Order: sequence, then C-alpha cells, then structure tokens
Amino acid sequence: MTLGVADPIVVGRYYNSVDGLWKHSFSDALNIGKDFVVLVRADGRESMFKIVGEKYVSTTDLGVLLLNEAGWTYTSTDGLVMAFSLEGELVKKISKYGVTQNIARDKYNLQIANSVGQSVKVSEDVLRQLTFLEAGGVKLQYSYNAQRLSSITKNIDGNSSSRSYQYEDSRNPGLLTGITDERGVRFATWSYDDSGRAVSSQHSGGAGLTQIAYNSDGSSSVTNELGKTTVYRYQQIDGMKRIIAIDGEPSPNCPASNSTYTYNDRGLVLTKTDAKGLVTTYDYNDRGFEISRTEASGTTLARTTTTEWDPDRFLPIRVVEPNRVTVYSYDNQGRELSRQSTSR
Repeated sequence: MTLGVADPIVVGRYYNSVDGLWKHSFSDALNIGKDFVVLVRADGRESMFKIVGEKYVSTTDLGVLLLNEAGWTYTSTDGLVMAFSLEGELVKKISKYGVTQNIARDKYNLQIANSVGQSVKVSEDVLRQLTFLEAGGVKLQYSYNAQRLSSITKNIDGNSSSRSYQYEDSRNPGLLTGITDERGVRFATWSYDDSGRAVSSQHSGGAGLTQIAYNSDGSSSVTNELGKTTVYRYQQIDGMKRIIAIDGEPSPNCPASNSTYTYNDRGLVLTKTDAKGLVTTYDYNDRGFEISRTEASGTTLARTTTTEWDPDRFLPIRVVEPNRVTVYSYDNQGRELSRQSTSR
C-alpha cells in the first residue's frame, strides 16, 4: 500500500517462515537487554548490539546505534535513520534525503504521518501483525487463523475483493504454501522439507520454478527454471553463515560462474576469486566501510580503487580510480550537492 507522491507512505508486508508471522514496514523495534540491544527489522532481520566501552557495537551490522535522553537512534549504512522511544518503540523514520515520517502509537493503533499532511491508520495484534489499514479511502482488513494470515479484504467505495493465503503442509502448519489472488487464481506456491526448509518456489503454471536441495556437506544446490544448478558452500563466521564458494555449472549459452570468498572476523569480504582465477582484495576502515579494492590483484591487470568517507556519515567524499578522481559534497541532510571528476 502506497499513499502520496511527494513523500509517499509505503506500507509493505514481510513474511518470515522462522516464526510464521507477517510484519509490516513500521514493525521495526528494539529488544533491550541489560548489556545488549537487538534491532528487529520489519523484514525479520535481527542485529545484536553489545556494549563495548561506551558504544553499542554489532559484528553483523555496520549501522550506528546511539542512546540519548530522548530515546534510541539507529542510522543504517544507506542513510536511513530510525528513532525509537526509550522502551524500543519506533517513533520516526528519516530517509537519506532528510524526509521525515512520524509514527504515533496508542497501544495497538498506529498513525503514520508524512511531511505533506497525509496519514495512514494501522492496527496491529499483540504479535505486531496488521489487522486493519486505512489510507486515502482504501480500507484493508486482515484475517487470521491460529495466528496465520488467512485473507486480506480490500474495500474501495463499497466494492470489496479478497486475497487468500494457504498453509497446506501438515508437517509444518505455520509455513506459507500458496497465495490465491482476487480472481481466484493461485499465483504463488512454495514447498518445504521435513525440517521446514524451503525446497521449491514457483508462480502460476510453473513459471519461475526454483528448487533447492540441502546437501550432506552443508552446501545448498539451487536449480532454476532452465535447469541450471548452482551450488553454494558456507562457513560459520562469528555466528553468521557466509558464502565461501559458488559453483555454477556451465550451459550451452552460459559459462561456469564459479567464485570463492574469504572473510575477516567481522564477516567482511577480504578476497573474491572469480572463475578465471582473478582475485579481488578488499580493505576496510574501523567503521567497516570499504576503503580499498584491488581487482586482478597480483597481476599486470591490477586495478585499485580507494574511497574516503565522511567522518560522521555513511557518505563517500573522495573516490580515486586508476583513471580519475571524484570528489563529492553534501548538504546537512546528506543530499548530494556536487560531484567533480578529474582525469589522472
């Protein structure tokens, strides 16, 4: 659901098979512990920040989490700022362009307002799942069965239509297996194994069929609708599963797409080796931002790019490439003011 053009309020929905819940774009929250904070994103991703000295630091999230008298502030690497109350409730989102959307909460009822006076009314259940949404004359009613979303009914000027959601796997009753649209057409289907892991995804008529096999060595084989299989191999680094190798089988129209990766203890890529054996190396600053990248390292084709970053924001201010230097400037809201390139 999108309301507005100048400063649109976008309320998307996200399904997470881990807990079987549907969250929305303003479900972000903080779970606050004694010496740690968990940022729970609307799409289900979680990042743990632990106190190191006087700062909150995450090994898996390069964003910045700060605490002040008014509450918490999280700034992502793409410039999004989210403000939370002292209790961890989302109260504001500020885009990288400085556009603000405020969230007023009365227990399970939210009102999201943009900078041009438009607003969206949202109601949630105790699990933060949508139960009702009203925006610009459109009303959406969300129905659940055993905490599983079963249907969405849209009402516009008295005209109603409904979309339904299926959970047909008796082994995993909380997992979404299909969606049927307003015309009664089943347009999406998913299947799972005994462990609840997704093994296939397809649209109506088998379009976009993707199949996943979980191998005994811990790797995964993904086969696309053209029958081409790619194998992904992983390694646990600081509690996170990282891809260390991708083996893509060749086809008549596509060469093998093999590559391998190494990481540092923060989970940042140190080297990438492609199918031709060419190595790209990476270096980072203390904030985890890439400051140097050398392609075809160790060969006569080596090409290095270095980046200098704004000391307080996630913005590059100087990029040096083999053939040019680019300098950037920004306003107080992080919007690009100028970009000047000179040849080397």
